[in-house]
Amino acid sequence: MRYVFISLLILLMPSKILPQELSKVELDSLYSLFTFIKGVNTPDRLQKQLQENPEITKCGMELVNTLRQNLVYYSSKQLQILSKILERPQSQTSTVSPGGFFRVHYDLTGNNVLGYDLNLLLQALDSAYNFEINFLGYPSPPSDGAEGGDDKYDIYVQNLAGLYGYTQFETKFADSRWTSFMVIDNDYVGYYSSGINGARVTVAHEFHHGIQGGNYAPAGSNSPFRNSDVFYYEITSTSFEEFVFDDVNDYYAYMPSYFQNPETAMSLNDGYNLAIWNIYLQNNFGFDILKRQWELIPGNDALKAIAISIDENGSTFGNELNKFGIWTYFTNSRNIYPGEYFEEASSYPLITPTASLSFTPPSDVYNMTISPVANYFLRINLPSSDGVFYSIITNSDYQKSANQTLPFTFSIYQDTVNGQKIINDFYSASFDKDGVPFWNNAGILNNIVVYGDSSYSIPNIEGETFAYPMPIKKSAATTLNIAFQSDSNIGEEIDLNIYSAGVELYYSGKKIIQSSYLKNSNKYCEISLSKNDFDYPSGVYIYVIKSGEDIFKGKLVIFND
Repeated sequence: MRYVFISLLILLMPSKILPQELSKVELDSLYSLFTFIKGVNTPDRLQKQLQENPEITKCGMELVNTLRQNLVYYSSKQLQILSKILERPQSQTSTVSPGGFFRVHYDLTGNNVLGYDLNLLLQALDSAYNFEINFLGYPSPPSDGAEGGDDKYDIYVQNLAGLYGYTQFETKFADSRWTSFMVIDNDYVGYYSSGINGARVTVAHEFHHGIQGGNYAPAGSNSPFRNSDVFYYEITSTSFEEFVFDDVNDYYAYMPSYFQNPETAMSLNDGYNLAIWNIYLQNNFGFDILKRQWELIPGNDALKAIAISIDENGSTFGNELNKFGIWTYFTNSRNIYPGEYFEEASSYPLITPTASLSFTPPSDVYNMTISPVANYFLRINLPSSDGVFYSIITNSDYQKSANQTLPFTFSIYQDTVNGQKIINDFYSASFDKDGVPFWNNAGILNNIVVYGDSSYSIPNIEGETFAYPMPIKKSAATTLNIAFQSDSNIGEEIDLNIYSAGVELYYSGKKIIQSSYLKNSNKYCEISLSKNDFDYPSGVYIYVIKSGEDIFKGKLVIFND
């Protein structure tokens, strides 16, 4: 979650929280923040730090539900307070929205009194429902029975200290389905989006959380969400603020942290700052791809679900992440191609280069590292008369740990002979990395895209199946790749056998399809073998792949030099 950035709460919410993984300091920090938000505990030190660090927290979904998961670890005194404030709030009155799905609970007097027009709030709720359920076809959150007085979805209006709102899950209704209710602020005074606009984006945001935990919770889990995927829950809910209420633009408040650090692994972002990723996907593939990702979430972590959904649409995660990098380049003062990239690009920040270096003729070699599922923006200052070159390097290996670093080398030449990519009549570049899958690269010279990847770097080999590099030299290669023509998807499992020319079995096991791409209008799937998988004597070998009912055969040439 996105919490107030204060020193007391630096350790407040680790990115991968599970019950029993929190320290006492972390538990106490959660307690301090939530009791402050609910107006129960307002220590002077916390108040002072909030005043000195006015960035407002966004959504309390992870905070509230993590507290509920960890109640057994609190002291009896803390538990007494938490149990009370985690109950459904008590309100003076309530009303049902015109559409009949929501019941809004609110006060007419006192600390929680509404600070914006009730009718406009009801309209906003119905707008969110009509768009997310009736138009896009998401299933409604399950009914909570008679909780809150009837079977309507309950909205509680409360005075929240610096929090837009939260969705609190209650009961596991069925596998992957949880009931929930929503709590929103009563006036949004001092927020980035104040008054009714704050309420509008909050109900669009939180209602989608209700949909997420209500229909797409991790299969076989006793939690309404996968903690490691909270970033994606927030990407989705924040993007839906923009989809439902396009004219509010609350998401602008959170974008700078991404534009300042695009090299951060996607899963290590808070999600609020990456609503534009979903906006990008929607622009290029439509809304269905986002819904498809949620259909995949119960059985897959978020990054894999994203990869599969893009694969099903005839592209690759890496290809789209790299193009997304191009889109994020052309913002603010670089929004010079209206209609080509983000519609609201002029209002977005400028991307901050990951590294900014000066070129020394006749050539330069830059050795760098990148996090998985991230974009690296390498700015190279050419001689003054030639301008500025940007290389956008993308790694999309969602199977790697987010904290891992992956090496690559980028070279630039003051000629058009030595480099693999032609920049212009005077320069070329080469991009070298370990392994072919999961890497993409684009080049921008003086705000003109001079090259970009439309697919992974695929060797010019024809056939129903092929392996590369061939012959494979064990002294140089760490990965052997096998491609086969198939409609299978990323994440699916295949059977692989490798035989010597004398039909002696050298390898038998299962491999996961790690990438796919289109080549000559045909879809190819690809698996990778590590060095241990092909540590055989020099010679010719036969591989046999079984994918579903399809069988593919090909040759490997291994050379021990």
